[in-house]
Amino acid sequence: MKISLNDVSFGYNGRHVLKNVNMEFETGKIYIVVGKNGSGKTTLLKVVSGLLEAEGTILIDGEPADPLMLRRNVGYVFQNPSSQIIGATVEEDVAFSLEILGIDRDEMQRRIKRVLELVGLSGLEKEDPLNLSGGQKQRLAIASMLARDTHFLAMDEPLSMLDPPSQREISKVIEDLKREGKGIIIATHELEYLEDFDVVLHMRDGTIDFCGSWEAFMDKGFEDVEVPFKWKLWKKFGKESKWEVEDADTFDER
Repeated sequence: MKISLNDVSFGYNGRHVLKNVNMEFETGKIYIVVGKNGSGKTTLLKVVSGLLEAEGTILIDGEPADPLMLRRNVGYVFQNPSSQIIGATVEEDVAFSLEILGIDRDEMQRRIKRVLELVGLSGLEKEDPLNLSGGQKQRLAIASMLARDTHFLAMDEPLSMLDPPSQREISKVIEDLKREGKGIIIATHELEYLEDFDVVLHMRDGTIDFCGSWEAFMDKGFEDVEVPFKWKLWKKFGKESKWEVEDADTFDER
């Protein structure tokens, strides 16, 4: 599936936050959206997810898409997972999004079992979400969106509130979702634990001023993005090199 944005703009109180954006997103790929605060990253994700209605044209596989159609095909995961967790138990939280869609009980149970396995929460079905770790809450928020069987996930800063082990967990889930054929769009400042991505987008003042590979992104040298040390090693040795370097000191010792 492909989502196409043609001259898409969006404004708050008369001020445009997105300005004539042109972009295509495809399933089976991970897109990383970077740029300083206020550049339009979150707004872009909300427009693609159908949470905001924008000016311009948005197409799904060449057909005009209104916000309702976008919401059916794109699940939005908020920066703070607690803000979208409402169930008394893990399985009830996932079930809530399916009840809204009118999914029958047997299909609901099948989906709940599948998505909890996919995000690594099997066995915690009866657990109170308040007792989950930050990483587990993020995985639960992802599971609730996955249960709706959307083709895309739009994730706003999914790693920002997590410790390094939890960041690795969520990055692994994201990579698994790509292999499942999902399209993943991630707005983030946290690049350290993201690896299996396809496209980097850089936003500035509501526009996309770069879209391409991480190699080309590195060549641009955007000063408002903190590039992880390992990206610099990828640039020097290749992304598929044998080096597994934790920090500069470790590398120097080698």
